[in-house]
Amino acid sequence: MITAADTRPAITVEGEEELIHIPYDAVAAYHGQAALAMLAVTFQALRLMLPALSPQRPPRRVDLVVISGHPGPGVRDAFEFVTRAVTRGVYTVDRALPQARLCPGVDMSYSWRVLAGDRHIGAALRCGVVPERFFELIARGSERSEAETAELSVLKRSIADDVLAASPDALFDRL
Repeated sequence: MITAADTRPAITVEGEEELIHIPYDAVAAYHGQAALAMLAVTFQALRLMLPALSPQRPPRRVDLVVISGHPGPGVRDAFEFVTRAVTRGVYTVDRALPQARLCPGVDMSYSWRVLAGDRHIGAALRCGVVPERFFELIARGSERSEAETAELSVLKRSIADDVLAASPDALFDRL
C-alpha cells in the first residue's frame, strides 16, 4: 500500500560507508514547525542542485560546501540535515548574493550555492513561487499582529505543501 509519506520527495547522498536516503518528512521532523516554507523550498533546491552537481552518482556528503543567501532556520536545517555542512563548518550565509532578492526591504537572497571540489551549482527561487503576502508578513517581523502571525503560520504550511508538490525545475533558476 502506498501512503502519502511514500510520495513525498527524497534526496540521496553518499555517506561515509553507504548511500543515505533522506525523505522530506525526516527533515521536517528534525526542524519542527518554525519555518516550514523555507525548509520545503530549500529541500527542493537541494533536489535540483545535488543531481546536477554529481550526475553519475549521489554526491558524497563530506564533499559538500554550502553558501546560502538566506539566514533562516528552515534553510539552515534543510542544509544541515542533508549535507551536515553546519556541523562540518562549511556552511556560510552570504546575504549579499544578488539573485532572488524577493523580499523588499529585507537584506537576504532566496538563492543558494553548493560546491564539491571544483564543481559548483546554484539555484535561485523564481519570482511568483511564493506569494507576495508571505514576503509582506516576513518583512513586518516583530511588528506582526497576532492575526498576522497566525496567517503566516497557515501560509507557511500551504507554501510547503505547494512547493513539495511541484517539480524542482518549476521552482528555481539554475545558477
